[in-house]
Amino acid sequence: MKSSRRGGKERRYKQQNDHSKQFLHAPVILERRDRNEISESTSTTTSTSKTTPGHVRHVEVHDNNIRLAPRPNNTSTLTEPVFSPTVATESSPITSDHLTGTATPFFGNNKQGKAPSETVQKLLGEGPGHFVVGVVGQQGVGKSTILSWFTQDPFNAFPVESPESVAYSRHQTSGIDILVSPERTVLLDTEPLLSSSILDEALRAESMDNLRPEVWLEMESLYNLVFMLSVCNVVLVVSEGTEIDQAMIKLLRRATMVKFNIPDFPLIPPANFGQSQVDTNYYPDIVFVCNKCRDWEFQWRKYMDMQTILHEAFLDSNLKTSGLVSLGKVLPAFKEVEYSQNLFFLPYSPNNPIQEKQQNDIWNVYNKSVSGIESFDTLMQSFREQVIGAHRRPGKKGQISEKEWYRNAIKIYELIRKSEYIADYVKTAVKMVQK
Repeated sequence: MKSSRRGGKERRYKQQNDHSKQFLHAPVILERRDRNEISESTSTTTSTSKTTPGHVRHVEVHDNNIRLAPRPNNTSTLTEPVFSPTVATESSPITSDHLTGTATPFFGNNKQGKAPSETVQKLLGEGPGHFVVGVVGQQGVGKSTILSWFTQDPFNAFPVESPESVAYSRHQTSGIDILVSPERTVLLDTEPLLSSSILDEALRAESMDNLRPEVWLEMESLYNLVFMLSVCNVVLVVSEGTEIDQAMIKLLRRATMVKFNIPDFPLIPPANFGQSQVDTNYYPDIVFVCNKCRDWEFQWRKYMDMQTILHEAFLDSNLKTSGLVSLGKVLPAFKEVEYSQNLFFLPYSPNNPIQEKQQNDIWNVYNKSVSGIESFDTLMQSFREQVIGAHRRPGKKGQISEKEWYRNAIKIYELIRKSEYIADYVKTAVKMVQK
């Protein structure tokens, strides 16, 4: 009995003094840290990492919850784009806009647009080929919302109107913003055309060049619209509802008229393309988007009436307004006709700020189980696929890299600002107003 007790004591003594085999430790009370500190420490750790970008674990933040994106088995054979935010390393400093996948100002610090942006050049590639989609329209029609659905983050890519902006009739986008989608589609978002909010800012700043307010506003709108017609492959003309936006139709026709003597690639000699002179007759595909449509507005008769009006309005225009997009490809009831224009209907977006204030949804716009039309997601997916499926420019012009396109776009903006044809039109408009 004594020997067994002595043996038990010896075993306990050996276990207490055998530190190499210990695996039990006293509990440690950890300090609870704030979530903001966790995200800051996480970003600091990843930004100072020396590993190659292909082996970096991506950090995703959703509703203040942090999780690590799964690491691929073989990073050298990745073919699909990773939608998680890019992690910055010491060898490749990237701005916060690039990290979060949000839009970046198109121009540098020079307000006149003569200075290219270093941040934009980091986003663009040097490989052959480019494809640019731009959006224009008046204030509050949903331009930024539609363009955001061309990205991997449809709710945060381009800033949309906040409830405060809607209440005070302020515009959200200033100037031109750019973002590159995972499919290498360059997206351009512009400030609203013919916007009273922009006019109000110009009146307060007294920067109207001694022009009457209405003439100055039309001149600035023409500058932006002609620029988009000169650098984009596809331009989305967005309006609200199914009523024809007469002001935008007239502005489009005027922009086509004054878009003269503007070369498509002014920094590249025409001999590089096998041409004897500069090409000044480039025009993009135009797609008309009726956004924020109610359920009862999805009618075949209304759709055909708009088709007829657009066909007659641009019958003699150089703009390519047909052959690309059709609502009939997703809704068979809206069958195509011989003169089908690029016309598409979209309901209210799920992230539209008006949805939160909608109390009496008498048209069942937000109730997918009751509404008689397809959901916004389904229609937007079809619309996006049709736009991205547009034909690229043929020949060597279609092989121009994104960076080379950007340098030429900066030069085009300068040429438009100095255009004699736009200046002559403004002088004529001033005389007409004075009469």
